[in-house]
Amino acid sequence: MSTYDIPGDNPVNRDVLANGCWAEHDDGSLLLVQSTEGGRIVYMMFDTATDPITEYRDAMPEAGFRKTFSWNAKDKDSVKWLWHDKTPFPWDRVIKSGAAPGTHYPSAQDQLSAASRVARSLQLRGEDVDEEEVEVLAPKKAKGKTSKRIIKALQRVIDELRA
Repeated sequence: MSTYDIPGDNPVNRDVLANGCWAEHDDGSLLLVQSTEGGRIVYMMFDTATDPITEYRDAMPEAGFRKTFSWNAKDKDSVKWLWHDKTPFPWDRVIKSGAAPGTHYPSAQDQLSAASRVARSLQLRGEDVDEEEVEVLAPKKAKGKTSKRIIKALQRVIDELRA
């Protein structure tokens, strides 16, 4: 039986949040609970809208997990996940969606480059660069005899360092 209640939240459902419970969202995203130890939930989320599919892995205290992934019709910010605890996780949907073999990062934060983390923390937004606009910022190349003199001077310094 599928329900919008996280397993264990509604006693009528007689279920428990445990390894293997999973949820799906209307946009195709999938969530798989991997562990429920020591009051922490370890889970994986699959964003099937990206190409290739993006996998996020994270852990959070159980209370926070329940608050984050529970659906409350009265709360406009609540996200609706359809929970399953008695059927196997649909790995075929993940694999058919283009999941590539390779490294699994321990957390979503590990997948971000240093530049991405800084941009996110500063709430920067990227956009295409107009080459004509930034051309004036590029250093100008030395022309003619000046550049030859610079190269010869640099070569002399390099030769002296080698000696």
